[in-house]
Amino acid sequence: MSWYLFFKFLHIFSVIWFVGGIFSRQLVRRAIKNTNDVYVFAHLNQAAGIMEKAMVIPGSMAALVLGVILALMAGIPIFGFLQGASQNWLLVSNILLLGMIGVVPGIFLPRGKKFEPLLNAALEEGRITPELRQAMEDPVVRFAHLYEEVSLIIVIFLMVLKPF
Repeated sequence: MSWYLFFKFLHIFSVIWFVGGIFSRQLVRRAIKNTNDVYVFAHLNQAAGIMEKAMVIPGSMAALVLGVILALMAGIPIFGFLQGASQNWLLVSNILLLGMIGVVPGIFLPRGKKFEPLLNAALEEGRITPELRQAMEDPVVRFAHLYEEVSLIIVIFLMVLKPF
């Protein structure tokens, strides 16, 4: 077995781990929206956080690092036309992935800091408050999660088919 195949296996495994984390976390988040029990809400929110820390974050970092290593090993142009190459699928993939990374400090972290006190207040009251429900249904966060999901599907499409 070559080093290239070994790194390719690790890259594919990390992508599976990352994608599995994203979509399973989103399924849990959808279940959160359907509950009216604040304690179930809190436990499901905690489960989504565990998936984030155990699968999404490490999977995304590993996939990105291993993807760069693979591109360098195979001589695939990471910057496409910017480096004079005719292949641009990896450039487009990288732009989408950078956008996914950007929503973390731009949307998820600041909104998450506002969400935690609302959840704690709701737990103290023993009910899901309107403020907590509003924060859970934040359209900006919903759009950012949709961007993640659609971007991942497009990146996988580009990685497999390499259309341009």
